[in-house]
Amino acid sequence: MPQVSLLETFERLLNGWSGVFSQQRTFERVRRLTLGLLVSVRTHLISNAICATGRQFQDWTGDYRVWSQSLWQERELFDPILDALPALLSAPDAPVLVALDDTMANKTGRHIPGIALGRDPLSPPFHVNLRYGLRFVQASAIVYPAAGGAGRALPLRFELAPPAIKPKAVKPKTPPATDPDSGKPAETQPSAPLTGKAPRQPLTPEEIAYKEEKKLRRLPQVGLNVISSLRQSMDQRLTLQDRKLMVVGDGSYTNGLVLRGLPHDTIYIGRIRKDVKLQFPLKRPDKKMSGRPRRYGPEAPTPDQILHNDDPWIEIRCFVAGEFRQVSVKVLKTVYWRKAGADIPLQVVVIKAPKYRRRQGGKASYRQPAYLLSTDPELSVQTLVQCYFYRWEIECNHRDEKSLLGVAQGHMRNPEAVRRLPQLQVAAYSLLLLASLLTSGFHRDGNHYLPLPKWRNSTQPTRPSLQDLLNLLRAQIFARDLLHPTLGSDHFVENSPQTTKPPKPLSPDNLATFAA
Repeated sequence: MPQVSLLETFERLLNGWSGVFSQQRTFERVRRLTLGLLVSVRTHLISNAICATGRQFQDWTGDYRVWSQSLWQERELFDPILDALPALLSAPDAPVLVALDDTMANKTGRHIPGIALGRDPLSPPFHVNLRYGLRFVQASAIVYPAAGGAGRALPLRFELAPPAIKPKAVKPKTPPATDPDSGKPAETQPSAPLTGKAPRQPLTPEEIAYKEEKKLRRLPQVGLNVISSLRQSMDQRLTLQDRKLMVVGDGSYTNGLVLRGLPHDTIYIGRIRKDVKLQFPLKRPDKKMSGRPRRYGPEAPTPDQILHNDDPWIEIRCFVAGEFRQVSVKVLKTVYWRKAGADIPLQVVVIKAPKYRRRQGGKASYRQPAYLLSTDPELSVQTLVQCYFYRWEIECNHRDEKSLLGVAQGHMRNPEAVRRLPQLQVAAYSLLLLASLLTSGFHRDGNHYLPLPKWRNSTQPTRPSLQDLLNLLRAQIFARDLLHPTLGSDHFVENSPQTTKPPKPLSPDNLATFAA
């Protein structure tokens, strides 16, 4: 049986996008631009994608209008990943594990729709720097082998989350007082000292609308909308509707808004503060008590107190940092958090800070402990901690998307194009990761991928990197001459007048692409 190549599997998955677009020619155009964006080098712009596909001397108007004027829904681009997800899960009743996080793509233009100032994560801790960028909320499904080991994060959502635009303050202008006899401005007398605060001015309609818009655009609300959309997409599929959805997030999403708004059959795992106040469940009194009915029991220890108490540590085995390791934890089950409400029992897990040495025989140092919270008090501790460790895969997604794929690098000013282009790039990236799993599995096999450079370490990587996938995709595309221009497909070359001038040389981007 002939071996299926990465390109053939990726093309088959791309054909699942044909139902997203209203016309077949629009799908063919998007398919061609998607391949061009993946194989482009340097910057990943629409113009470079046009050059990479050999169409820099043809009409490029439709290649830009497809992002702003064509009718298609961005979320439907991720449907092929959801359809193939059940075959990648470790068991027939295994839950769908999803990591949730936000990221900011750097931009320099100040007139791009949705642009905002945000904190630069690369700034030193003693001086926080600001930068312009586009903020996105991403959700990625985590898949891993049945026996455990290194997993993969397949993006399922990539939503633009711009902050609300604050209206300009409008101060009422009062005319200056004038002297009735001379008509000149009267001299202002010093006013008496105020004994209290000045009366607050009533809010304008613009300020009221800004406050409501600010609530709708905050990151926890956008993250909750993403979780709800994933649960709805799972309910529409027979192979996923009976499975539970497990969401793993960081501390910015562990709040009352998210915990109280979770959809059905959804479990949330996230980090919490070490000084959060918890309550034990309320014990029913033997006799009726007067006064207001109590909802919470006595105060429970904080996560930091659990860390330093005398309870024994529990040793569990988890895959973290490239290998299976023993992790020490402490557990407190069935407690309540006032921000989540008295109807949501929680489970708190404290992970002991691991010890490490900068050099062999050096002084032992300790990292920071982790405090986790789960909305399922009966969830296995080993499953809870392992799911949290798998959350690191979404950070690898952010690195690949911004460093190698150039997500949001396109020079767009149309609001529809600003939202659509990054989502298509992330959806194509997810399809490429899915194609690698369907072709060669979770591990990097030397028979499927190009050999590594000689200066690389002799040890074989455990899984293929995105650079491995892009190099193999470029090699298979150029081997088939897939990117030669198809003349006459857009009725531009056929109607152009014949010329006897010699053809123009290829652009530097096109030459660099073929050289890769």
